Amino acid sequence: MNVMEEAEQAVRRYERMSAGERAGRLERAGIEVLASRDRQKREPGLRVRYDVEICCLYALRIKRRDTSGMGGAQDSVLDREAASTLFKRIERLAVKTLYTLGLDHGAVRLEASGKKGCTVVSIDPRPWKGMTDLSVMYREGWKQLQSQLDEESQNKVTPVLGMDPEFLLVQMPESKIIPASRFLGRTGMVGCDSVTIGGRRIYPVAELRPAPSSEPRELLTHLLRAFNLASRSITDHSLIWQAGGMPQRGLPLGGHVHFSGVTLNGDLLRVLDNYLALPLAFLQDPRGSGRRPRYGSLGDFRLKHYGGFEYRTLPSFLISPLVAKGVVALAGLIAASYTSLPLRPLMNTTVHAAFYEGDRERMKEYIPALLDDLVRLEDYARYEKYAAPLIRHLREGKTWDESRDIRKVWNIRAGS
Repeated sequence: MNVMEEAEQAVRRYERMSAGERAGRLERAGIEVLASRDRQKREPGLRVRYDVEICCLYALRIKRRDTSGMGGAQDSVLDREAASTLFKRIERLAVKTLYTLGLDHGAVRLEASGKKGCTVVSIDPRPWKGMTDLSVMYREGWKQLQSQLDEESQNKVTPVLGMDPEFLLVQMPESKIIPASRFLGRTGMVGCDSVTIGGRRIYPVAELRPAPSSEPRELLTHLLRAFNLASRSITDHSLIWQAGGMPQRGLPLGGHVHFSGVTLNGDLLRVLDNYLALPLAFLQDPRGSGRRPRYGSLGDFRLKHYGGFEYRTLPSFLISPLVAKGVVALAGLIAASYTSLPLRPLMNTTVHAAFYEGDRERMKEYIPALLDDLVRLEDYARYEKYAAPLIRHLREGKTWDESRDIRKVWNIRAGS
């Protein structure tokens, strides 16, 4: 993989996209774009704009410009540490915008649009052109990433995986969500996670946080240990446990997978999107597709304090042992072998739309080729025990049922 060459190839692909195709991809990903006709209609007034230069999915610089609408302007550069919350929010939106259009590097102009949101004003896919200080910064970023990738390729490192999949506690037959915070603390192997509704933070979601491992079998053993701890902690055994994408309307669930020992880059994210997220979207209960695009958008990641990253696109794969084992196995296989997986059906507008809309029929024809690529990998034998049942499920075109109590399929007894 040559980082600089791939950057230029991505720009050429972007330039071949029609304006309508670009707009459609951004809209499906939940990204608001300020159309030129809307800009012309606006009344003069205070504007806050951010010019964000992204290299290797990372903000090199964020410049803020406050304009009064009367010719006055005030410029500043955001500090990553001093303005950490704002910086991260702006950085993530700029990265997501570029990534959605097939770019890992570029410049995005954003404008504040109220309620802490921003709209995309413009995109420069090649801000490094010419001999400028900015072009030097891009080339330094590419050089650093290239060095890391070359070292990984030579040393054949085995990735370490972790996870924090979520589930809900539901009182039936009312389908009433019982907050996980009634039984679980916020930290530890089993805890609760927060959502903000109407400006109020609540903790309705239960989350399993097993210890990481480079071995799929060991990671799954850790997951079972976390499940058993959850069973002992959740003392109301009349509640059912539900997983998947959105088993209860309005409360999406995630199955975040953590990676360390492998360098984050756009190519790895795209392979995870195409070879893991897309097949899982095909397998998913159609009721769960409403999770996207606010949650589970393609290429969604967070850098973590331990030096790795969290891949956040997947729904909660606790839906069954077969799915969980398969996800762990395929995630490990992909992280170890992603440079040998060339297919990118999600670059196709039809497939991209099908993913966000949960259209299984349109996804269906692309799944077999992805699975064939996976089973042909040199490292597949190491992961086959757990990957093969999920692959068979996918070939058979099955879906999961998000309404069921996952304790039954995991054989978790009350208070065990």
